[in-house]
Amino acid sequence: MTARRRPGRPRNADFTAPLTIPGGAVAGADLVRELPAEVSLSVWQTLRSVLLWAAEDPGLRGDLFEPCAMTEWETELLENDWDADVRCPLAVLVGQLGRQGDASAETIAHACLSVTDWALEHGYVATALAYAEAAALSWPQHPRYAWLAGRLMRAHGRPREAEAWLKRAERAANRLADWEGRTLSLNSLGNLYYGMGNYSQAAKMHRDALKVARRHRLRKREGEILHDLFVATWYMGYAEEAEQYARAALEVYKDGHPRLATLAHDVAFSWVAEGYYGRALTVLQGLERYFELPSERIRVLASIARAAGGCNATEMFSSAAKEIWTLADRQDAGQGVAAALVELARGATSLAKWDIAEEALLKAREVAVLRSEEDVVAEADDALSAVSAHRAAAPARSTLDTVPSQRLDTLANGLVVTLRATAVPVAA
Repeated sequence: MTARRRPGRPRNADFTAPLTIPGGAVAGADLVRELPAEVSLSVWQTLRSVLLWAAEDPGLRGDLFEPCAMTEWETELLENDWDADVRCPLAVLVGQLGRQGDASAETIAHACLSVTDWALEHGYVATALAYAEAAALSWPQHPRYAWLAGRLMRAHGRPREAEAWLKRAERAANRLADWEGRTLSLNSLGNLYYGMGNYSQAAKMHRDALKVARRHRLRKREGEILHDLFVATWYMGYAEEAEQYARAALEVYKDGHPRLATLAHDVAFSWVAEGYYGRALTVLQGLERYFELPSERIRVLASIARAAGGCNATEMFSSAAKEIWTLADRQDAGQGVAAALVELARGATSLAKWDIAEEALLKAREVAVLRSEEDVVAEADDALSAVSAHRAAAPARSTLDTVPSQRLDTLANGLVVTLRATAVPVAA
Protein backbone atom coordinates (compact mmCIF):
# COMPACT_ATOMS: atom_id res chain seq x y z
CA MET A 1 0.00 0.00 0.00
CA THR A 2 1.40 3.40 -0.97
CA ALA A 3 1.87 5.76 1.96
CA ARG A 4 -0.11 8.95 1.84
CA ARG A 5 1.63 12.24 2.52
CA ARG A 6 0.91 15.21 4.69
CA PRO A 7 -0.73 18.11 2.82
CA GLY A 8 1.68 20.21 0.85
CA ARG A 9 4.52 17.67 1.04
CA PRO A 10 5.33 16.64 -2.56
CA ARG A 11 6.89 13.30 -3.37
CA ASN A 12 9.80 15.15 -4.84
CA ALA A 13 10.41 18.74 -3.80
CA ASP A 14 12.05 19.38 -7.15
CA PHE A 15 9.18 18.02 -9.22
CA THR A 16 8.36 19.69 -12.51
CA ALA A 17 4.76 19.61 -13.62
CA PRO A 18 4.53 18.23 -17.16
CA LEU A 19 2.97 21.47 -18.36
CA THR A 20 5.28 23.83 -16.45
CA ILE A 21 6.49 26.68 -18.64
CA PRO A 22 10.30 26.80 -18.94
CA GLY A 23 11.66 29.63 -16.86
CA GLY A 24 8.36 30.21 -15.06
CA ALA A 25 9.17 30.21 -11.33
CA VAL A 26 5.70 29.11 -10.30
CA ALA A 27 6.47 28.38 -6.67
CA GLY A 28 9.32 29.50 -4.47
CA ALA A 29 10.89 32.00 -2.18
CA ASP A 30 9.60 35.00 -4.14
CA LEU A 31 6.06 34.27 -2.91
CA VAL A 32 7.13 33.98 0.72
CA ARG A 33 9.16 37.19 0.50
CA GLU A 34 6.33 39.35 -0.81
CA LEU A 35 3.47 38.03 1.36
CA PRO A 36 2.62 38.91 4.98
CA ALA A 37 3.94 36.36 7.47
CA GLU A 38 0.50 35.14 8.57
CA VAL A 39 -0.47 34.37 4.97
CA SER A 40 2.72 33.29 3.22
CA LEU A 41 3.09 29.70 4.41
CA SER A 42 -0.50 28.71 3.65
CA VAL A 43 -0.44 30.38 0.22
CA TRP A 44 2.87 28.74 -0.68
CA GLN A 45 1.95 25.31 0.69
CA THR A 46 -1.41 25.30 -1.10
CA LEU A 47 0.23 26.30 -4.36
CA ARG A 48 2.76 23.47 -4.12
CA SER A 49 -0.04 21.02 -3.41
CA VAL A 50 -2.04 22.19 -6.43
CA LEU A 51 1.02 21.89 -8.66
CA LEU A 52 1.70 18.38 -7.35
CA TRP A 53 -1.89 17.44 -8.18
CA ALA A 54 -1.58 18.99 -11.66
CA ALA A 55 1.70 17.15 -12.28
CA GLU A 56 0.27 13.75 -11.47
CA ASP A 57 -1.38 11.46 -13.97
CA PRO A 58 -5.17 11.86 -13.45
CA GLY A 59 -5.52 8.13 -12.80
CA LEU A 60 -3.02 8.25 -9.94
CA ARG A 61 -4.23 11.36 -8.11
CA GLY A 62 -6.32 9.38 -5.61
CA ASP A 63 -3.23 8.57 -3.53
CA LEU A 64 -1.68 12.03 -3.38
CA PHE A 65 -3.08 13.38 -0.10
CA GLU A 66 -4.43 12.02 3.16
CA PRO A 67 -8.15 12.95 3.22
CA CYS A 68 -8.32 13.42 7.01
CA ALA A 69 -5.31 15.72 7.00
CA MET A 70 -6.78 17.75 4.15
CA THR A 71 -10.09 18.06 6.02
CA GLU A 72 -8.25 19.35 9.09
CA TRP A 73 -6.32 21.83 6.95
CA GLU A 74 -9.51 23.02 5.23
CA THR A 75 -11.21 23.55 8.61
CA GLU A 76 -8.21 25.44 9.92
CA LEU A 77 -8.31 27.80 6.94
CA LEU A 78 -12.04 28.41 7.29
CA GLU A 79 -11.80 29.12 11.02
CA ASN A 80 -8.74 31.33 10.95
CA ASP A 81 -9.03 35.11 11.27
CA TRP A 82 -6.81 36.49 8.50
CA ASP A 83 -8.04 37.85 5.17
CA ALA A 84 -11.12 35.87 4.10
CA ASP A 85 -10.67 36.94 0.47
CA VAL A 86 -7.67 34.64 0.24
CA ARG A 87 -8.50 32.12 3.00
CA CYS A 88 -11.74 31.03 1.35
CA PRO A 89 -10.32 30.17 -2.09
CA LEU A 90 -7.40 28.42 -0.37
CA ALA A 91 -9.91 26.38 1.61
CA VAL A 92 -11.73 25.48 -1.60
CA LEU A 93 -8.46 24.29 -3.12
CA VAL A 94 -7.54 22.19 -0.09
CA GLY A 95 -11.06 20.76 0.06
CA GLN A 96 -10.93 19.77 -3.59
CA LEU A 97 -7.52 18.16 -3.27
CA GLY A 98 -8.84 16.16 -0.32
CA ARG A 99 -11.45 14.60 -2.59
CA GLN A 100 -8.64 12.55 -4.13
CA GLY A 101 -9.51 11.38 -7.63
CA ASP A 102 -12.86 13.19 -7.58
CA ALA A 103 -11.34 16.68 -7.45
CA SER A 104 -12.77 19.08 -10.05
CA ALA A 105 -10.23 20.66 -12.37
CA GLU A 106 -12.73 23.44 -13.14
CA THR A 107 -13.25 24.29 -9.47
CA ILE A 108 -9.52 24.23 -8.77
CA ALA A 109 -8.79 26.52 -11.71
CA HIS A 110 -11.51 28.98 -10.63
CA ALA A 111 -10.23 29.03 -7.05
CA CYS A 112 -6.68 29.64 -8.26
CA LEU A 113 -7.85 32.68 -10.20
CA SER A 114 -9.62 33.95 -7.09
CA VAL A 115 -6.24 33.94 -5.36
CA THR A 116 -4.77 35.71 -8.39
CA ASP A 117 -7.44 38.42 -8.13
CA TRP A 118 -6.72 38.89 -4.44
CA ALA A 119 -2.97 39.05 -5.01
CA LEU A 120 -3.25 41.60 -7.82
CA GLU A 121 -5.50 43.78 -5.70
CA HIS A 122 -2.85 43.84 -2.97
CA GLY A 123 0.17 44.18 -5.27
CA TYR A 124 1.55 40.66 -4.75
CA VAL A 125 2.57 40.15 -8.36
CA ALA A 126 4.66 36.97 -7.99
CA THR A 127 1.80 35.28 -6.14
CA ALA A 128 -0.75 36.42 -8.73
CA LEU A 129 1.30 35.07 -11.62
CA ALA A 130 2.06 31.80 -9.85
CA TYR A 131 -1.62 31.09 -9.20
CA ALA A 132 -2.58 32.10 -12.75
CA GLU A 133 -0.12 29.50 -14.02
CA ALA A 134 -1.47 26.99 -11.52
CA ALA A 135 -4.98 27.57 -12.88
CA ALA A 136 -3.80 26.85 -16.41
CA LEU A 137 -1.84 23.78 -15.29
CA SER A 138 -4.82 22.43 -13.37
CA TRP A 139 -7.18 22.63 -16.33
CA PRO A 140 -4.94 22.31 -19.41
CA GLN A 141 -7.88 21.32 -21.60
CA HIS A 142 -9.32 24.84 -21.30
CA PRO A 143 -7.24 27.20 -23.49
CA ARG A 144 -8.64 30.40 -21.96
CA TYR A 145 -6.70 29.80 -18.74
CA ALA A 146 -3.42 29.53 -20.63
CA TRP A 147 -4.38 32.68 -22.55
CA LEU A 148 -5.06 34.54 -19.32
CA ALA A 149 -1.75 33.40 -17.83
CA GLY A 150 0.03 34.67 -20.94
CA ARG A 151 -1.76 38.03 -20.80
CA LEU A 152 -0.83 38.49 -17.15
CA MET A 153 2.79 37.55 -17.84
CA ARG A 154 2.95 40.10 -20.62
CA ALA A 155 1.34 42.81 -18.48
CA HIS A 156 3.92 42.27 -15.74
CA GLY A 157 7.06 42.24 -17.84
CA ARG A 158 7.57 38.50 -18.34
CA PRO A 159 7.61 38.24 -22.17
CA ARG A 160 9.34 34.87 -22.39
CA GLU A 161 6.77 33.13 -20.21
CA ALA A 162 3.98 35.10 -21.88
CA GLU A 163 4.99 33.86 -25.31
CA ALA A 164 5.09 30.23 -24.17
CA TRP A 165 1.68 30.39 -22.51
CA LEU A 166 0.04 32.18 -25.45
CA LYS A 167 1.45 29.63 -27.90
CA ARG A 168 0.13 26.84 -25.71
CA ALA A 169 -3.27 28.54 -25.60
CA GLU A 170 -3.37 28.86 -29.39
CA ARG A 171 -2.56 25.18 -29.90
CA ALA A 172 -5.12 24.04 -27.33
CA ALA A 173 -7.82 26.29 -28.82
CA ASN A 174 -7.10 24.92 -32.29
CA ARG A 175 -7.44 21.33 -31.06
CA LEU A 176 -10.76 22.13 -29.40
CA ALA A 177 -12.09 24.19 -32.32
CA ASP A 178 -12.39 27.15 -29.95
CA TRP A 179 -12.07 29.70 -32.73
CA GLU A 180 -12.56 32.77 -30.59
CA GLY A 181 -9.97 31.46 -28.14
CA ARG A 182 -7.55 30.86 -31.02
CA THR A 183 -8.21 34.35 -32.36
CA LEU A 184 -7.57 35.89 -28.95
CA SER A 185 -4.35 33.92 -28.50
CA LEU A 186 -2.95 34.84 -31.92
CA ASN A 187 -3.83 38.49 -31.49
CA SER A 188 -2.34 38.56 -27.99
CA LEU A 189 0.86 37.09 -29.43
CA GLY A 190 0.84 39.92 -31.94
CA ASN A 191 0.48 42.48 -29.16
CA LEU A 192 3.29 40.78 -27.24
CA TYR A 193 5.65 41.03 -30.25
CA TYR A 194 4.56 44.63 -30.80
CA GLY A 195 5.52 45.46 -27.23
CA MET A 196 8.92 43.86 -27.86
CA GLY A 197 9.45 46.06 -30.93
CA ASN A 198 9.12 43.16 -33.40
CA TYR A 199 6.50 44.85 -35.59
CA SER A 200 6.75 42.49 -38.56
CA GLN A 201 6.15 39.43 -36.39
CA ALA A 202 3.34 41.29 -34.64
CA ALA A 203 1.66 42.03 -37.97
CA LYS A 204 2.02 38.38 -39.01
CA MET A 205 0.26 37.18 -35.85
CA HIS A 206 -2.49 39.78 -36.30
CA ARG A 207 -3.03 38.70 -39.92
CA ASP A 208 -3.27 35.05 -38.83
CA ALA A 209 -5.81 36.06 -36.20
CA LEU A 210 -7.74 38.08 -38.79
CA LYS A 211 -8.04 35.03 -41.08
CA VAL A 212 -9.53 32.96 -38.25
CA ALA A 213 -11.89 35.74 -37.17
CA ARG A 214 -13.19 36.27 -40.71
CA ARG A 215 -13.49 32.57 -41.44
CA HIS A 216 -15.66 32.08 -38.37
CA ARG A 217 -17.48 35.42 -38.57
CA LEU A 218 -16.17 36.83 -35.30
CA ARG A 219 -17.12 40.38 -36.22
CA LYS A 220 -16.20 42.10 -32.96
CA ARG A 221 -12.80 40.41 -32.82
CA GLU A 222 -12.24 41.30 -36.47
CA GLY A 223 -12.47 45.00 -35.67
CA GLU A 224 -10.04 44.72 -32.77
CA ILE A 225 -7.52 42.83 -34.88
CA LEU A 226 -7.77 45.37 -37.71
CA HIS A 227 -7.15 48.10 -35.16
CA ASP A 228 -4.03 46.34 -33.87
CA LEU A 229 -2.89 45.71 -37.44
CA PHE A 230 -3.15 49.44 -38.12
CA VAL A 231 -0.80 50.17 -35.22
CA ALA A 232 1.77 47.47 -36.04
CA THR A 233 1.78 48.28 -39.76
CA TRP A 234 2.17 52.00 -39.13
CA TYR A 235 5.19 51.36 -36.94
CA MET A 236 6.65 49.28 -39.77
CA GLY A 237 6.52 52.44 -41.90
CA TYR A 238 3.66 51.45 -44.22
CA ALA A 239 1.36 54.43 -43.67
CA GLU A 240 -1.06 53.83 -46.57
CA GLU A 241 -1.51 50.14 -45.75
CA ALA A 242 -2.00 51.08 -42.09
CA GLU A 243 -4.75 53.54 -43.01
CA GLN A 244 -6.56 50.82 -44.94
CA TYR A 245 -6.65 48.75 -41.76
CA ALA A 246 -7.85 51.80 -39.80
CA ARG A 247 -10.72 52.39 -42.25
CA ALA A 248 -11.70 48.71 -42.08
CA ALA A 249 -11.62 48.81 -38.26
CA LEU A 250 -13.81 51.92 -38.29
CA GLU A 251 -16.40 50.13 -40.41
CA VAL A 252 -16.68 47.47 -37.70
CA TYR A 253 -16.55 49.96 -34.81
CA LYS A 254 -19.41 51.99 -36.31
CA ASP A 255 -21.77 49.37 -34.94
CA GLY A 256 -20.72 50.39 -31.46
CA HIS A 257 -17.43 49.28 -29.89
CA PRO A 258 -15.60 50.31 -26.69
CA ARG A 259 -12.35 50.84 -28.59
CA LEU A 260 -13.74 53.42 -31.03
CA ALA A 261 -12.19 56.39 -29.20
CA THR A 262 -8.87 54.56 -28.88
CA LEU A 263 -8.82 53.95 -32.64
CA ALA A 264 -9.52 57.63 -33.27
CA HIS A 265 -6.67 58.65 -30.97
CA ASP A 266 -4.25 56.15 -32.50
CA VAL A 267 -4.99 57.47 -36.00
CA ALA A 268 -4.70 61.08 -34.84
CA PHE A 269 -1.42 60.29 -33.09
CA SER A 270 -0.02 58.84 -36.31
CA TRP A 271 -0.98 62.03 -38.17
CA VAL A 272 0.65 64.18 -35.50
CA ALA A 273 3.86 62.17 -35.86
CA GLU A 274 3.70 62.59 -39.65
CA GLY A 275 3.01 66.34 -39.44
CA TYR A 276 -0.67 66.33 -40.42
CA TYR A 277 -1.54 68.59 -37.50
CA GLY A 278 -4.77 70.06 -38.83
CA ARG A 279 -6.30 66.69 -39.66
CA ALA A 280 -5.18 65.34 -36.30
CA LEU A 281 -6.77 68.25 -34.43
CA THR A 282 -10.03 67.71 -36.29
CA VAL A 283 -10.25 64.32 -34.62
CA LEU A 284 -8.57 65.14 -31.31
CA GLN A 285 -10.95 67.98 -30.45
CA GLY A 286 -13.81 65.51 -30.21
CA LEU A 287 -11.94 63.02 -28.04
CA GLU A 288 -11.50 64.65 -24.65
CA ARG A 289 -14.93 63.62 -23.39
CA TYR A 290 -14.13 59.97 -24.03
CA PHE A 291 -11.10 59.74 -21.75
CA GLU A 292 -11.50 60.39 -18.03
CA LEU A 293 -8.77 58.29 -16.42
CA PRO A 294 -5.62 60.41 -15.89
CA SER A 295 -3.42 57.79 -17.57
CA GLU A 296 -5.59 57.96 -20.71
CA ARG A 297 -6.35 61.67 -20.67
CA ILE A 298 -2.73 62.81 -20.46
CA ARG A 299 -1.95 60.95 -23.70
CA VAL A 300 -4.79 62.67 -25.56
CA LEU A 301 -3.84 66.09 -24.20
CA ALA A 302 -0.22 65.53 -25.23
CA SER A 303 -1.30 64.88 -28.81
CA ILE A 304 -3.50 67.98 -28.71
CA ALA A 305 -0.64 70.11 -27.38
CA ARG A 306 1.75 68.99 -30.09
CA ALA A 307 -0.80 69.35 -32.90
CA ALA A 308 -1.98 72.73 -31.60
CA GLY A 309 1.61 73.93 -31.57
CA GLY A 310 2.07 72.76 -35.13
CA CYS A 311 -1.08 74.63 -36.16
CA ASN A 312 -0.08 77.79 -34.27
CA ALA A 313 -3.24 77.42 -32.15
CA THR A 314 -1.87 79.17 -29.07
CA GLU A 315 -4.97 79.12 -26.89
CA MET A 316 -5.65 75.46 -27.50
CA PHE A 317 -1.99 74.67 -26.74
CA SER A 318 -2.07 76.64 -23.48
CA SER A 319 -5.27 74.94 -22.32
CA ALA A 320 -3.85 71.47 -22.98
CA ALA A 321 -0.51 72.36 -21.40
CA LYS A 322 -2.16 73.56 -18.19
CA GLU A 323 -4.00 70.28 -17.70
CA ILE A 324 -0.95 68.18 -18.63
CA TRP A 325 1.06 69.85 -15.85
CA THR A 326 -1.74 69.14 -13.39
CA LEU A 327 -1.98 65.47 -14.39
CA ALA A 328 1.79 64.97 -14.46
CA ASP A 329 1.94 65.34 -10.68
CA ARG A 330 -0.74 62.72 -10.02
CA GLN A 331 0.22 59.24 -8.88
CA ASP A 332 -2.49 57.68 -11.08
CA ALA A 333 -1.25 59.29 -14.29
CA GLY A 334 0.53 56.05 -15.16
CA GLN A 335 3.57 55.33 -17.28
CA GLY A 336 2.83 57.89 -20.00
CA VAL A 337 3.80 61.03 -18.09
CA ALA A 338 7.34 61.41 -19.43
CA ALA A 339 6.31 60.76 -23.05
CA ALA A 340 3.43 63.25 -22.70
CA LEU A 341 5.80 65.94 -21.45
CA VAL A 342 8.08 65.36 -24.44
CA GLU A 343 5.10 65.86 -26.77
CA LEU A 344 4.17 69.02 -24.87
CA ALA A 345 7.69 70.30 -25.39
CA ARG A 346 7.54 69.60 -29.11
CA GLY A 347 4.34 71.60 -29.38
CA ALA A 348 5.96 74.42 -27.42
CA THR A 349 8.96 74.58 -29.74
CA SER A 350 6.65 75.02 -32.73
CA LEU A 351 5.35 78.15 -31.01
CA ALA A 352 8.86 79.24 -29.99
CA LYS A 353 7.92 78.89 -26.33
CA TRP A 354 11.42 77.85 -25.37
CA ASP A 355 11.08 78.19 -21.59
CA ILE A 356 8.02 75.93 -21.54
CA ALA A 357 9.75 73.41 -23.78
CA GLU A 358 12.85 73.30 -21.57
CA GLU A 359 10.83 72.95 -18.38
CA ALA A 360 8.76 70.12 -19.86
CA LEU A 361 11.82 68.27 -21.13
CA LEU A 362 13.69 68.54 -17.85
CA LYS A 363 10.65 67.18 -16.02
CA ALA A 364 10.23 64.44 -18.64
CA ARG A 365 13.85 63.41 -18.21
CA GLU A 366 13.50 63.33 -14.42
CA VAL A 367 10.40 61.12 -14.59
CA ALA A 368 11.86 58.86 -17.27
CA VAL A 369 15.07 58.29 -15.29
CA LEU A 370 13.05 57.46 -12.19
CA ARG A 371 11.01 54.90 -14.15
CA SER A 372 13.95 53.52 -16.17
CA GLU A 373 12.38 54.62 -19.49
CA GLU A 374 15.65 54.79 -21.38
CA ASP A 375 14.10 55.53 -24.76
CA VAL A 376 12.25 58.56 -23.36
CA VAL A 377 15.44 59.76 -21.66
CA ALA A 378 17.19 59.68 -25.05
CA GLU A 379 14.29 61.54 -26.70
CA ALA A 380 14.35 64.21 -24.00
CA ASP A 381 18.12 64.65 -24.30
CA ASP A 382 17.92 65.08 -28.08
CA ALA A 383 15.07 67.55 -27.76
CA LEU A 384 16.91 69.53 -25.07
CA SER A 385 19.82 69.97 -27.46
CA ALA A 386 17.46 71.36 -30.09
CA VAL A 387 15.76 73.65 -27.59
CA SER A 388 19.09 75.06 -26.39
CA ALA A 389 19.71 76.11 -29.99
CA HIS A 390 16.11 77.38 -30.34
CA ARG A 391 15.29 74.84 -33.02
CA ALA A 392 11.68 73.76 -33.32
CA ALA A 393 10.87 70.07 -33.06
CA ALA A 394 8.30 70.54 -35.81
CA PRO A 395 7.37 73.50 -38.01
CA ALA A 396 4.29 75.53 -37.19
CA ARG A 397 1.43 75.51 -39.75
CA SER A 398 2.57 72.27 -41.35
CA THR A 399 2.47 72.48 -45.13
CA LEU A 400 1.42 68.83 -45.26
CA ASP A 401 -2.10 69.79 -44.26
CA THR A 402 -2.41 72.09 -47.26
CA VAL A 403 -1.90 69.20 -49.65
CA PRO A 404 -5.31 67.80 -50.71
CA SER A 405 -5.77 64.17 -49.71
CA GLN A 406 -9.20 62.67 -50.21
CA ARG A 407 -7.97 59.48 -48.60
CA LEU A 408 -6.95 61.17 -45.34
CA ASP A 409 -9.86 63.60 -45.26
CA THR A 410 -12.36 60.77 -45.70
CA LEU A 411 -10.88 58.85 -42.79
CA ALA A 412 -10.74 61.97 -40.59
CA ASN A 413 -14.35 62.86 -41.36
CA GLY A 414 -15.48 59.29 -40.80
CA LEU A 415 -13.88 59.24 -37.37
CA VAL A 416 -15.39 62.59 -36.39
CA VAL A 417 -18.89 61.68 -37.58
CA THR A 418 -18.81 58.31 -35.80
CA LEU A 419 -17.56 59.88 -32.57
CA ARG A 420 -20.31 62.51 -32.67
CA ALA A 421 -22.94 59.85 -33.26
CA THR A 422 -21.88 57.96 -30.17
CA ALA A 423 -24.28 59.00 -27.42
CA VAL A 424 -22.36 57.54 -24.47
CA PRO A 425 -18.60 58.02 -24.05
CA VAL A 426 -16.65 54.78 -24.34
CA ALA A 427 -13.49 53.80 -22.52
CA ALA A 428 -10.09 52.94 -23.96
